Amino acid sequence: MRRFFFSLFWLGLVGLPAAGQSLRDTVHIREVQVLGRRRVEEAGLTVTRPDSLAMVSGMTTDLSQLISQYTPVFIKSYGRGSAATANFRGTAASHTQVVWNGMNLNSPMRGSADLSLLPVFFVDEAFLLHGGSSLTEGSGALGGSIHLGNKPDWAARKTVAAVAERGSFNSGKYLGRWQLGGSRFKSVSRIYYEDSDNRFSFYNVGVIPYRRDTLENAGYYKAGVLQEFYFRFSEEKIAALRGWYQQSHRNLPQLMSYEGSDREEYQDDDHFRAQFELKNYGGPVQYQFFSGANFTRLHYFRQSPDLKFVNDDSNSRENSFSNRLKLQRKFSSKIMATASLDVNYHQVEVANRVRETGYDASRLESGLLLNVQVKVADRLAMFVLSRAESYDSRLIPFIPAVGAEWQLLPAFPLFLKTNLSRNYHKPSLNDLYWLPGGNPDLLPEDGISTDWALTHESQTPGAWKQELSFFISKINNWIIWQPASNGAYYWEAANVKEVLSRGLEYQFNGKAAWQKWVFHFSGNYAYTRTTNQHAVSSVDQSRGRQLIYIPKHSGNLHLTAAFQRWSLQYDLGYTGRRYTQSSNEWTHFESVLNPFWLSTASLQKQWEFPALTVSAKVMADNLLGADYQRILWRPMPGRNYLFTLGFSWKK
Repeated sequence: MRRFFFSLFWLGLVGLPAAGQSLRDTVHIREVQVLGRRRVEEAGLTVTRPDSLAMVSGMTTDLSQLISQYTPVFIKSYGRGSAATANFRGTAASHTQVVWNGMNLNSPMRGSADLSLLPVFFVDEAFLLHGGSSLTEGSGALGGSIHLGNKPDWAARKTVAAVAERGSFNSGKYLGRWQLGGSRFKSVSRIYYEDSDNRFSFYNVGVIPYRRDTLENAGYYKAGVLQEFYFRFSEEKIAALRGWYQQSHRNLPQLMSYEGSDREEYQDDDHFRAQFELKNYGGPVQYQFFSGANFTRLHYFRQSPDLKFVNDDSNSRENSFSNRLKLQRKFSSKIMATASLDVNYHQVEVANRVRETGYDASRLESGLLLNVQVKVADRLAMFVLSRAESYDSRLIPFIPAVGAEWQLLPAFPLFLKTNLSRNYHKPSLNDLYWLPGGNPDLLPEDGISTDWALTHESQTPGAWKQELSFFISKINNWIIWQPASNGAYYWEAANVKEVLSRGLEYQFNGKAAWQKWVFHFSGNYAYTRTTNQHAVSSVDQSRGRQLIYIPKHSGNLHLTAAFQRWSLQYDLGYTGRRYTQSSNEWTHFESVLNPFWLSTASLQKQWEFPALTVSAKVMADNLLGADYQRILWRPMPGRNYLFTLGFSWKK
């Protein structure tokens, strides 16, 4: 598989420019213009942007599915409708920051964000910053960060769109969006509802003897509404007010290996997010200010129906308030500086009525950034930044990063990008205060990382873009939960690991035309080697072993052929072997998760009318019926089908 992706890289690097030489008007581009078309703010950064085709294809999915298919980031999912988190470059879920219009959505209690609760339909644009590149937008993302944005369509006065989707396991999704207003004011409203019985058969290898089984108690529903108001005072000055309410109810099925009596287990999530944003794009100093609030309520319940014995009945409340002021000054055509100030406050209250445990804690955070971008020469640009952060009366005064981007040849669009950074991640409030097992003396995780990337772009009609990145990072004071040192029944948090992560990522996308056919192709591949360097080999078999649930190899390939109003798409994804024991050994009850391939095929037809577009799509997921698990003893469905009908009207 690695040879396949490397072959694609060098084929695109050498072959496509030659194929485009007959188009004389696109070949003779002055070197200054080539560099000028690239965003100076992103010089030296590793950035992934799912293209418009990916956003449209994934419109009815959640964010975890979009990222899993169209980026090299590994998604750890507990099953359909269940929690899903992102693991950049072999790091933990808490090392990924999820940001919505500048406001961090990570739970201050758990430290991570559940991507399965973020519908792609509520997002207009998305991009990912890998490794140290994330420092330009915030700290704490030792692996990387995911950025989601909303914006109105100022070119249209009124738009209405609706989508209905039905599928296997009695699943349904219903989405709606409408925009009103003129050139000075826009109102954008979105709603969505999703539910599923989620009852499917699977081959159960968690019991002896193996047998066909049916997943029970796995149904769920999710619903949400997003309201946006935009005020344009001038071409350069825009204010936005956004409100996002969402709720979900998810039954939690038993493990494949569980053979005890039935039990009732579920989780309810309620989220309300509000944000005010003011942007000014004109004048010598551009600025952005936002102030937002994020309120989360979570209820977890588990009992044995036969005995009517309640095991857990836990409620948690999270209240977060975020504020940022960002200033940008362009001193000349070659020098730009950015400064920002962040002040955030979090309050968490956790109470388990049955176990009589919990905590009530708060945290005040602040951060200061100074970032200078310089165009050193026509083909060379670089940045230097430094952050200072404080939290819980602890000061981290110097978090630096430096990066550069160089166009290697004057007449050929091949760029070398590199950056070197230090980053840190503070413990979550659960890490510090959970009872029993929290550790108030935990140190923040401290990481050093570097990236080297080759990027090639062809601007010919056979457009092609690809990037090959090499990365390495070392994280000290890695936080893990392990059995209590005093021999007690519970686990406790500790700084015990030094982790080394290294590997490569490759991404490509292209477009070609032949007669009346248009072909799109894209893909990605990631090789990730993440090991524990701290353990003593004579007593701890995890030394030098791959961290659990992180595959060394993963990748995706997407092919689309469009003819007039028809389009056929085929997606192929690969996830390599994952270990569930730190020693990387195999036993029946701590199994190795085998590699698997997932393939999806879809056929779509569009009908165009004046101001109205109607589309219909049929899709077969897991086309080859692969039998696989993403998390140990959590079954995934076999072949299943979806039918989608949508329309959009624009005036």
